[in-house]
Parts: sequence; structure tokens; C-alpha cells
Amino acid sequence: MTSSYVLPHETTRKLNELVESIETSPLSKVRPGELDPPDEPLNINAVIDDLPTGLNENDLVGIISLSMLTECATDSYAEVFLDAAKHHSAPWLGRFTSNIWVPDEYNHTNPFKAMLLDMGFSEQELDASIKETLEKTYVHTTGKSPVELTTFGMIQEYLTDHWYGMLAKLIKRRAPQAALLATKVKRRETLHYVWYKEMSCIQVESDPGLLPLVAESVTSFTMPGGSLVPEYQNHVLQWMAGAGADLNYNAQQMVKHLFDIAGNSSRAGKLLTDVAISAGLNIGPVKAAHIQGLIEKLGGRGYELLGEAVLESVGLPIATHNQTSQNRRILGTVPTPNAIYEKFRSKIRKSIANRIDLSTVHGGSF
Repeated sequence: MTSSYVLPHETTRKLNELVESIETSPLSKVRPGELDPPDEPLNINAVIDDLPTGLNENDLVGIISLSMLTECATDSYAEVFLDAAKHHSAPWLGRFTSNIWVPDEYNHTNPFKAMLLDMGFSEQELDASIKETLEKTYVHTTGKSPVELTTFGMIQEYLTDHWYGMLAKLIKRRAPQAALLATKVKRRETLHYVWYKEMSCIQVESDPGLLPLVAESVTSFTMPGGSLVPEYQNHVLQWMAGAGADLNYNAQQMVKHLFDIAGNSSRAGKLLTDVAISAGLNIGPVKAAHIQGLIEKLGGRGYELLGEAVLESVGLPIATHNQTSQNRRILGTVPTPNAIYEKFRSKIRKSIANRIDLSTVHGGSF
């Protein structure tokens, strides 16, 4: 599937220009000392007695250790992206990886290492853990075309952003300096997922036929920690629940990002169907493949309604058909054909939305 990935020259130009604009932005580089821990103690141990019910000291150590150890393997992740850039003649992806992402990520390990040192772990044992992680083979689970990798990058960086926000909130009251460190790393991840999303948007806008690859990336996605430190990664959902993380919000935002990549409701509906088929899911009581077959027989009509239903299911706003309100103003309270159609459409959309299961977005990616 990925071997057929080809972008028009104009799209490649846009992607090169995007990367060039990022390279010249003052936001593209970590400022000297920006992520350095302060000289004074971080006071992490004071957090232990302040943890919410359901979390203990071992959990806090696990949360911080997972952060440190997944961040230390930057070169392993970069190798996947650089190989893809060469294989698919995507110099923009190679430049972004080498010139922007890698130098930034090299700064992300030490803030979490500093937290563990503050808790009483020795430099020697933390370095041994890092060395052990680096000696493992990273297994990348999604496809390796550029659009699959930029979609992977968006999802991974968004979830990491969410994770560091959770950690900062967890420790802020008793260890504000440590929370500030986590927040600073989070801000870098925010930039990364925004940039990766823009790359995916440009590719899909140029060729909507790439949406099945986006869907494959969504359904085959796993966090890098699952490959390198499963002893920590396997506890993530438990820790998130204990920390009071809002998984509904996480699902809502993930849907929004995927909707942005799709570009409109119709493509978003197609993307949802492709994701559901790839994951072997139903849409309501009906197999996604059967729904896709029916919509395709209707010439693709129905994907837009499905896309709108996804937005409604997570509480995101839906663009209304603007002609409806205009017709109502002209004809007063007399229902117009458009108004009747919109009401009928709304009922169908709500019915579909009530049957959509977004559990795979809810945290299954972790």
C-alpha cells in the first residue's frame, strides 16, 4: 500500500516551504537552559502524601520513569522517519526530523531524570536504565509512508502533550518547579503535534486518496513505550484513571485533529469508516464494511452525515447548512424544503451519533 505513495511536485513544494518556515521560526529551537532543572530541590517526595486515592509512590515513580525512558530513545524513532524520507523522496520530512525534531527531543530526557534524582535515585542506576532501554530494538507499528508517519507523529505527540499536562497537574501543588519543567516539555510537544498535523493536512488536501493510509496509521498506532518499556506502558490507563485524566476530552480532541486532517465532513466520515473497518468495529449494530458498501453504492452520499455524527458524538460543533436559516427568515414560520430536510438530517445524525463507539480513541492509543 505504501509503495504507491507519490505526491505532486506542487505539494512537495508546499511541504518544503512549511518546513522552511518552521526552521526560521524562533519557536523551532529550545532556548539554551530552557529545559534545565533549577538549582534548588524539586521537592518531588512531598507529592507522595498528596497523591489522589488510587495512586501511590510506586505509581509516581512509574509515571516519571516512563517519561524519561521513552524520551531517551530519540535516535531510534528518528531512524524510522529518516529512512522513510529517503525511500519516498521526501526531503521535507528528513529536514524536519534532522533539523527540528531531533535536536528538540534531545532536551526532553533530563527534566524527568532530574525528578527521579530528586526522589533519591542515583545517577548510576538511572543511567543503567537508560542504557538498557537504548539497547532494545524499537518496533514501529504503523506504516512508513510519509503521511502515515506524520499522522503517527501527530497522535504520539498529542498524547505525550496530554500526558505531561497530567503529570504537571499531579505534582503542581507540592512541587511547583518540577511541574513547571513538565509544562515546558509539554509546550514543545504541543508545537510538534501541530506541525505534524499540518504536514498530514497538506498531503491529504493534495490527495484525498491517502485517507486509507491515515486510517491505517490510526488503527495500528501504539505508543513507543509499548515496544521499549512495556512494564511501564501497560499501566498507563490505570495511572491516568487514578490521576483523574479526562479521557472524554482526550477523545474529543483526537477526533477534532483527525477531522482537521480529513478536511471536511464527507472525508471525515470516510476516514471514520476506514478506521472502523481496519479495527474490525461496527458502527452501531452494523459492520462498518456493510455501511461503506451501502454508501459507495449511493455514490458516496452519506459520508458527510457520518462525519457530522462523529462530531456530535463527542460534543464538537457542526457547521449548519446556512441556506436553512435564510429560507426561514424569508418565509417566516412556514417550513421550507430545506428546513424540513435539515430537521430530518438532524434526527438521523443524532441516531447515528448515539450508536458510535469511540472507545478506541478514548485511550486505546495509549
